[in-house]
Amino acid sequence: MRNFSIVLLGVLCGVSSTGYASGFALIEQSASGQGLSYAGAAASTEDASVMWFNPAGIAVLPGSQAVLAAHRIDPSAKFSNNGSYLAVPGNSISGQGDDGATVGVVPNLYWKRAYGPYHVGFGLNVPFGQHISYKEDWVGRYHATETNLKTYQFNPTLSRKLSKTLALGLGLNAQSVNLEMQQKVNQAALTSGAVTADGNATIKADSWGYGYNLGMLFTPNADFKMGIAYRSNIKHSASGTVKYDVHAALSGALKDGDISSDVVMPASAIISLSQKLSQQLTLLGGVTWTKWSDYKELVIQYDSGQADANTRQDFMDVWRYSLGAIYQLNPSWKFRTGVALDRTPVQNATNRSPRTPDSDRNWLSVGVGYQINTYMNVDVGYSHLFAEKSPVNYTTDDKQYLVGDYDASVDIFSAQLVWKY
Repeated sequence: MRNFSIVLLGVLCGVSSTGYASGFALIEQSASGQGLSYAGAAASTEDASVMWFNPAGIAVLPGSQAVLAAHRIDPSAKFSNNGSYLAVPGNSISGQGDDGATVGVVPNLYWKRAYGPYHVGFGLNVPFGQHISYKEDWVGRYHATETNLKTYQFNPTLSRKLSKTLALGLGLNAQSVNLEMQQKVNQAALTSGAVTADGNATIKADSWGYGYNLGMLFTPNADFKMGIAYRSNIKHSASGTVKYDVHAALSGALKDGDISSDVVMPASAIISLSQKLSQQLTLLGGVTWTKWSDYKELVIQYDSGQADANTRQDFMDVWRYSLGAIYQLNPSWKFRTGVALDRTPVQNATNRSPRTPDSDRNWLSVGVGYQINTYMNVDVGYSHLFAEKSPVNYTTDDKQYLVGDYDASVDIFSAQLVWKY
């Protein structure tokens, strides 16, 4: 068993989802931003959720505010088999394709308060996630059957306006990770056909990691904002166990024991613009860079003496581009729309793991905001993601090859309540 991938991270409070920014990142951090495809996210100061994208943004929000948001992510990731095989002449792998994507819910919580010239905030987020569950007899079962990863990220922030036009912000990040992964063991291949039934292997691991984020908000006039922010990478030294359910003939080679892996979650930077064209219409745009080469690939060390496992994912840095608009119909109602292009860090078919079957995606979003009263408003947003068909020719051991392609799409429904007090 050398195919495990600890593709950190997962979903808050046991509710998990497939990642729907690039790689296995989750950009679903605001329902007001969802309706814009997150265009201008570091410059849009509609509510306290801006602190995730730019901690400086809360400095221009008066008084105290709390935001509670939730996002339902409804994905599809259908794999079609096209000749998956073992590296033995004529030895194909039985089983069919499968759709391992699962419906999940991603929550966010934000709070901010002003203390004199300083603005203090706190965010509880899910920055990365992956929950994929395949049938136990699917053709890629020797690479993955279950990937379920859960993360809590705590993000206190501090911001201040240095002048009428410039605000700066700083945030600290504490990230907790818990994961479980499963895959089948090809006992027939390992015993030259003496044992035909599949075995099972399970990894469980957890970790804490720490980082920071910085931001600047420049407002030269009442109609224009520019936000620039940076979020550091977070290093994890994950540790846990591997447990096998295999035939006695393999118990000497596949031993239960401890595992460890050093993993780096990627740094990112964002530049956003917001331009008010009239009393009703505001245009927004932005570019986000994610340094997925920080993560690169994953190597797992086994304390039992097994050879290290390399996932061979070889992630590359990527860019995300977005455009959006807000139309303020009247004091109570506003409407949002946006588009985005999300690039994948997966370089080619040989690096596309069934645990992270990522591809380039195009976003189309709409949203509505309603002001209930002076103190409270609600926002809802919807996005459909059109994913490119992505080929797979994947192995981690040069023996078992998963060959075919993924056909994916995603629907995201978001809602949030904003309380100003």
